[in-house]
Parts: sequence; C-alpha cells; structure tokens
Amino acid sequence: METAAQLASTDVLVQVHIPKCAGTSVAEWLRLATFAGALTGFGAFYPDFIFSDEGLWQVGLHDPRLTALSAHNIRRFPPKIHDRRLHYFTILRRPLPHFLSIVRYMLQERTAYAVPAAVGDALYDMARWLLERPAGSGFRENSQTNHLALYPWCDATAGRCDPSRYETWSKADRSAYERERLDVAKAVLRSFLVVGTVERLHDTLEVLRVRSAQHGLQLLEVEALPWTNVTKIPIGDVSWLEHDPLGKRVVESLAVDTELYAYAERLLDEALAREGCNQHRA
Repeated sequence: METAAQLASTDVLVQVHIPKCAGTSVAEWLRLATFAGALTGFGAFYPDFIFSDEGLWQVGLHDPRLTALSAHNIRRFPPKIHDRRLHYFTILRRPLPHFLSIVRYMLQERTAYAVPAAVGDALYDMARWLLERPAGSGFRENSQTNHLALYPWCDATAGRCDPSRYETWSKADRSAYERERLDVAKAVLRSFLVVGTVERLHDTLEVLRVRSAQHGLQLLEVEALPWTNVTKIPIGDVSWLEHDPLGKRVVESLAVDTELYAYAERLLDEALAREGCNQHRA
C-alpha cells in the first residue's frame, strides 16, 4: 500500500497572501481541501520574519506530504527549492477598499501595530497617522506593489539596498525603486501560476482549480470557500475621502497599486479565456 509521502507531489501550491485581500478565507479553503483528502498536506506559516529559501524548506517544504501553503512573509519567489517545484498565486484588491481595510484592522489591533495612544479611533485619524509615518513604513503607500516588488528589487542591487532598512537607502536608490517597482511587480505577477482579485474571487479560484489540476494538485469546488472576516471594526463615515485634502492624499498614495490592480485584472481575463472558464456572474 502506498504511503501519503509516496502519493505526494513534488509540486507545491503557494499562496502569496497579501494582507487584507481575502487570504484568510482562501487559506481555509486550502485547509479544507486537505481535510477532504484532495491535498496531502497544507501549511499556514505566519512568522514575524521574511522566509529565506532554506527557512521555508525547514518549516515545511522538506515534508513531501505538504502540497499547499499560505504565508504573508514569502517575498521572494524562486521556481524551485531543492526538489520542490513552487507554483505561486496571489490575490489583489481594489486599492481604496484595501487601504480602508488595513486602516480598520490597525484600529482593531492597535497594540500589535504600535499605534500611539494619541491617535484617535476614527478612520480619518488612523489614515492620517499612517500617511505621516516615515517613508518605507509598512502600509504607508502602495502596499500591494511593495509586497511583490520590494525584495526582488533589492536582491537585484546585490546587497546595496536592504529591504528592511529603507532609511539607509540613498536618495538615488529610493527614486530608482519608486520608478521601477511597478514593472518589477508586473514581472512577478507574470511568473505566477494564477493572479486574481478579491472582487472576482470566484473567477480567480476557478482558474486556480484548473491550473493546479494540471500539476496534479486537486482543489475543492469554489462553492466550498468559507468566508472569514478577521476585521471587526465597521467602516463608518468615509465622506472625508471626497471632500477633505486627506482623501486626495490617500488616493495619490495608491496610484501605483491602482495600475497594478488593472494589470492583475487583465491577467485574470487572459487566464479565463485561455482555460475556457466561464466568468462568474454575481
């Protein structure tokens, strides 16, 4: 009788979980696929450090039963680690709702994000504090693009730019990163097995099911997706986005993400056509 290890694939489905992009629900869907026997093993890895290739190997990839995983902190995307072939997918979200979701979550988890007591409990107060943080601070601007582009771009500098120490970069390097990051993020997305959006999650997961199966990785029907909302703070009044100068600053801070989101939608449309998937109608 074959063991689970013998039945397992060398291929691994990797969810690059950009925060506040429905990733918790998708990760739970992958976990349910394991419970149902569709996958031989699933891992959710959420440490407070960025994985190296060897670190990811040690935490779970070395186990041949692991055929799907989810993590925030995979920020480099090698096609292979040792004998495991990695097939990445990610989900983007419309930038303004994404920003507001981040702000609401930071309000909810003030201690975890070291939000000063002087910052009020309104979304307006948190948004202003977030935009006024030092350059390079997490979630300050274009966070979806930065999630995908920062580490690959820094790696290309051969150690000159440390992604965790933006304050040490030269002015020229900062300008170069801001100028080049969109193209880097697009190249990363093109290398992924599937790219989708929160707003078209059903379409995204249908393509993921088809393309994963081509690598021997079976997933559940999309209808089995559970909906998990980890942000409990209500959205409240956001009229200031339209008539307050802070609203304009927020929109300007998302300009690169807006371009990247449009590109992700284009990739999803192309994938749906190529795989012959019918678009879901809500």
